[in-house]
Amino acid sequence: MLKEILKLKRKDMIQKLDEIHGFDMAQSFLELKPEEKIKLYTVINNEKLADLVSYLEPDEAALILQDFDIIKQKQVIEEMEPDDAADIISELEEDNQEQLLNALEDSSEILSLIEYDEDETGSAMTTLLLTLNPLMDVKQATKKVIKEAPEVETISTLFVVDEANHFLGIVGLKKLLKAKLPLTVKDIMIDQPSVYDTDPITETISKIRNYAIYEIPVVNHDQELLGMVTLDDALDIYEDEAQEDFEKLSALPETIEQNAFKTAMHRIPWLLMLLIISIPISLVTSLFGEVLTAVAILIIFQPLISGSAGNVATQTLAVTLKMFAKNEEGVLKNSYREIVTGIINGFVIGLVAFGVTYLFTSMNQHLTDIPFKIAFIVGLSLWLTVLIAPIIAVSVPVTLKKLKLDPAVASGPFITTLIDLSAISLYFGLATILLGGV
Repeated sequence: MLKEILKLKRKDMIQKLDEIHGFDMAQSFLELKPEEKIKLYTVINNEKLADLVSYLEPDEAALILQDFDIIKQKQVIEEMEPDDAADIISELEEDNQEQLLNALEDSSEILSLIEYDEDETGSAMTTLLLTLNPLMDVKQATKKVIKEAPEVETISTLFVVDEANHFLGIVGLKKLLKAKLPLTVKDIMIDQPSVYDTDPITETISKIRNYAIYEIPVVNHDQELLGMVTLDDALDIYEDEAQEDFEKLSALPETIEQNAFKTAMHRIPWLLMLLIISIPISLVTSLFGEVLTAVAILIIFQPLISGSAGNVATQTLAVTLKMFAKNEEGVLKNSYREIVTGIINGFVIGLVAFGVTYLFTSMNQHLTDIPFKIAFIVGLSLWLTVLIAPIIAVSVPVTLKKLKLDPAVASGPFITTLIDLSAISLYFGLATILLGGV
């Protein structure tokens, strides 16, 4: 799109750029060559440039911003919504960030947002909202909405505050437009749940979803209105959180958009850590060398034991993390259900494994002369490991949560390694006991 526009005359280029939506422009911008980007910079105004970078990832937007001098950066940032500007400034190099912040000394809204940690609600809120006084009549309120509408992010929800800026409630635009004198804002105001600026952003997203609202007010602990978090910002954050949790579940660092060498360098520490964690499995197996030498057929069924338990643990871990994100109060009930499910599933799977193993060993008597014992060991081991798997998969993230750590770091490979260690110890331990150390 931009490639074709840049082939036009300057006047036509400016006109076309004004007609393009910021999202479309951002997608097309990534396809431009360096010389084409330079040409674009000569014709695009600050407002459209701010619109463009707002739809890019913050790190990509920061790289573009650094192509300009501080004066130009300041002009572009001032055209952006405060929350978008804060995200981009946070990605700038330290020296550049300091210079730009000094230049923005009067833009207190942006500066206040940068002070929040990225996991806090305050970092995602926007201060571009419209407030009403409860004593205003509906005609005065309507006039204020018309006057200030171009300066705020949305007018669908209007926030009511007192003289000291304490949050009191909200008024829907539709309700305000339908109201007639002598009604006041207080007469049509309704209660609305709010969040604190220091609340975890995940809790705020849950409230937006649970209450089915488009904007949620953000207040400090004195109940003073600071801003709001909108549904579109919540969706962006939810997507980022989901991607981050997926990477952690897979024991992957954030390397999706990096080149092959950097990706390899980032993954090597994780792979080495998992390798070290796997060493005890080899050591445990070596402890049962005597029984394995005497009854080698046990090796055939080892993947069956480990694989089934690992699958159950991964499912339980995914459900537990989902419960943390959706309703922490239901985690205990969910844990009980998962463990009971493990008992039932383990019994059924163990019974089937017993039958299949007995049939297999009976048909291959040259492998063993004790088919019933082998089948019993496999079936019982499978039942117990599938029972233990959800206990481990629940206890690890719950423990991490209590330690104020992200439960998603209980990644799939890490849990699977713990399950393998438990399953092998249980399987070969039962074989040693029941076969009398044969």
